[in-house]
Amino acid sequence: MATNKMMRKEAGTIAYQLREIKDLGREANEENPSVAVSVVGGRTVTADELAKEIAASCTIKEADVAGVLKALSLRVQRTLLNGDRVELGEIGTFSVTLTCGNKHRADKVTSRDVKVSRIAFAPSKELTHAMRGATMKSAGPVRTKLLTLEEAEERLATHFATHTELYRSEVESICECTRYRAMQLIEAFVKAGKLCAVGRKNGRHYVAVAGSFGK
Repeated sequence: MATNKMMRKEAGTIAYQLREIKDLGREANEENPSVAVSVVGGRTVTADELAKEIAASCTIKEADVAGVLKALSLRVQRTLLNGDRVELGEIGTFSVTLTCGNKHRADKVTSRDVKVSRIAFAPSKELTHAMRGATMKSAGPVRTKLLTLEEAEERLATHFATHTELYRSEVESICECTRYRAMQLIEAFVKAGKLCAVGRKNGRHYVAVAGSFGK
């Protein structure tokens, strides 16, 4: 309980921006628009920055903190490569999910077909509880402009620079759009031969076709 109070005390302010989408077929229209919300101005905090901040809040030297973070990174990698899960206290748990491509019969699947689909992360109850204490602040007026296919492709290329798979929910976040619009974009890229669907139903995700999205 004390830890939760401390985490709640550390809660900051998240800037957001709304996007009102009016031309999405059955999901939204002029009288009943759909609204997407996304984080604005969020940046990536590096391991070096974390080391400095941690060192400043305790008696451990920055170089020692950096060394621990590096060792932790390697240990997490080795643990996941063995098919094990990693629980990082009040941060959450990392695990590996697998895919066997478009195979529909178990007797047709070989070890060469099975690959790592993604690194899954499940936040701890403490972290989830702490995030609910964040204050929200509007970053500006509502935006109504939809991304063009070209603009969406540029953003997805950035995603594929560090990831091998793409999920519909990630398209919503990356392109700041609704679920319906995300599927419109995905279907357009699949039809254009730039994305390929993998898996079925809830496990379905997409991979970039060679020559697309910088691959």
